[in-house]
Amino acid sequence: MNTEQRDQKRFFLNLEAKVSYRRTKEDAMTINTVAANISAGGAFLKTLHPFPMAAQIKIDFRMNYDDLKKLKFILSLDSLKQFSGGKVWISATGVVVRQEENGVGIIFDTDYQLIPMNIAKRKR
Repeated sequence: MNTEQRDQKRFFLNLEAKVSYRRTKEDAMTINTVAANISAGGAFLKTLHPFPMAAQIKIDFRMNYDDLKKLKFILSLDSLKQFSGGKVWISATGVVVRQEENGVGIIFDTDYQLIPMNIAKRKR
């Protein structure tokens, strides 16, 4: 019997990810990790860092064009047409909703941004 309660399809892509979290105004941190799976509504991030429940985080995912096409339901066709190849960063914000021994589950806010790698390199 399948007990899956998710509304959105999950993709197991193991994406490179950077998670930024601010504990206080003066105390911010960035952790390099992997997004083990991702859907239109959230992701599971592999990490041993104990993010607190309900923590607000910023996530940058590095994706190639083929992975972007798989996730087209969260992107407009116009957005996809801008990136005909190469890699991009997708920046999103979210909230920690589940903690496990090997990572955290997050749900995305509705705000995300696509950044082509050549532009991202200049900004970072």
